[in-house]
Amino acid sequence: MAIAPANELGIDVLLLGSEHKDLQSIRKFVSQCDVLTYEAKSIPLSIIKSLEAEGVVVRPPSIIFESLAFDHPSTIDFEISVMVARSPHGQTTSWSPTQVIKTNDSVFTITPAPNISAEISEKAQKLALETASKAGATGVMTVEIYVIGQELFVKQLLIGLADSGNWSIEGSVTSQFEQHIRAILDLPLGDPTLTAPFIVTGSVIAGEKLDMYRPYLHLMARNPGLKFHQYSNEVTTGQQVGHLTLVGDNLEHVLHEVEHAMDYFSGAIDE
Repeated sequence: MAIAPANELGIDVLLLGSEHKDLQSIRKFVSQCDVLTYEAKSIPLSIIKSLEAEGVVVRPPSIIFESLAFDHPSTIDFEISVMVARSPHGQTTSWSPTQVIKTNDSVFTITPAPNISAEISEKAQKLALETASKAGATGVMTVEIYVIGQELFVKQLLIGLADSGNWSIEGSVTSQFEQHIRAILDLPLGDPTLTAPFIVTGSVIAGEKLDMYRPYLHLMARNPGLKFHQYSNEVTTGQQVGHLTLVGDNLEHVLHEVEHAMDYFSGAIDE
């Protein structure tokens, strides 16, 4: 999904195909690039280090995978996540905290995270920015945070674009995908302000209806505000095939509509 924002900025993107598995072929590929970015674990760390040693500009750098360790408490109240972006020259920005909720095979996110005060929200964003800065990371990343009363503890730092940030496509002035392109190219970072009071995103798990036309037709007619993102034309029962998002000013209504759509796709309800 980062390809479209890059194209809109006039930036050419080359994708590393599955045929590039060894250092030699990857070295040949990156010779065409000014900057190499990647998903965590998509390229072996040893290869990333070799490329860096040869002068290839790699963002995020390999050192971040070795520099951080966090102490985890035994009991927590709940967990939130904060996306942040950091450019090579140190400009940083953060989005509002998000709560990730898992139910059976489905996952949905609520932004801003409900049931936290403005003070905790500000404190969480500050902690996330400090963690990213300490790691020396570049690009977009997600800091998962444990909340215990008024205290916050970093659970882990997830490098790169994450599913939990998909809400930002419709829910933020600048999505995680555009922001990542800006950050790794050292462009001024975009505005992370929310576009609505509440944004809820849910995963789409395919049910028995493998032809998605009818489900889309029904759900679009029911709620024209729903936004759909299907990842591939191939649909398999029981697999996550996309996600959907709804924004609004009434959290209870937005949650209900997203949960209804998720249940309709999965076949839990039919109407």
